[in-house]
Amino acid sequence: MAGNLSVTREYARIFSIVADRVQPVLFDIVSSKTSLLFRMKEMGAIMEVGGRPHLRFTILKELPTTVGYSDNDTITPVRGDPVTSVIFEWKQLATPVLLTGLDMVKTGGEGIEDLISLFINTAAISQRDALGGSTLGIFSDGNETDLEKLSGLQTFFTSSTTTGSVGGLSRATQSDWRHKTQNISSDFSANGLDRMETLFRQCSQFDENVDTIVVTGAQMDNFKRNITRTFSTNLPLIGVAAGDEAMIDAGFPNFRYNGAILFDDDGCPANAGYFLNLKTYVKLIVRRGRSSEIGDFVKAQNKDNISTHVLFAGNLVTTNLKRGGLLQNGDTD
Repeated sequence: MAGNLSVTREYARIFSIVADRVQPVLFDIVSSKTSLLFRMKEMGAIMEVGGRPHLRFTILKELPTTVGYSDNDTITPVRGDPVTSVIFEWKQLATPVLLTGLDMVKTGGEGIEDLISLFINTAAISQRDALGGSTLGIFSDGNETDLEKLSGLQTFFTSSTTTGSVGGLSRATQSDWRHKTQNISSDFSANGLDRMETLFRQCSQFDENVDTIVVTGAQMDNFKRNITRTFSTNLPLIGVAAGDEAMIDAGFPNFRYNGAILFDDDGCPANAGYFLNLKTYVKLIVRRGRSSEIGDFVKAQNKDNISTHVLFAGNLVTTNLKRGGLLQNGDTD
């Protein structure tokens, strides 16, 4: 007669098989389920790196001064101070996966993989909401002293352009480390399009242009209403065209605005819109092997359950605040 098989061990065994199949693609799933994360992946702004003590980047501090001269004039050499560093910390997120003994008892042998897949899929959705959200993720107000949430867009692009620090570098003392901001003043129909045009121009210089604009759903509604009014009564608004087809196919409607892609994101905090250069200056850095690492199931000593976590390590970084900006108070038309 066969011995009594352990339900818990059977679940743990099958989980390891399912996890090995799911883990290599789990972060791809997570990063494809919000509009800004999808856009970042599309732009190559999600970068996997190996281990290092912290995330240090050398940035341009000041340019040497070019002068004019005539004939045999004396040209005086002046040593500049062209570079400095910004330092971002590693941030970690953990999404729990827990199966109780009752879950296991109620599930027949053929349903084990489906149940475990369900729990992993819900963990992926939770990680998506966290990583793409405003509490812990890329839209958060975390800074380098808060290790429990990413350094987010609310910290990078604040209402004040001359206070606070990002990456350990002070906006107050470093004039080149200051973003731009425009205030729609809760009247999009009167101010919205004009302030957007101004902010786009302020954030762009020579060949360095905003390539991504992310706003709230309310601001997107206001934008569409106002370009429709312009379309109906005047000439079409210059610079507005069909959006990015890959994002549209993925379920993220968007417009092309002066060449940049404009869309809304559910994680974007109220009355905020962000003008970003993802191609060059804003990146999501992910620790290789810890993008969405699924741990082993562990049996609790004093409870009838087995549990694990889906683990993420990384941070949002910027290397040039000057080429990004905040659009304020555009949720009201």
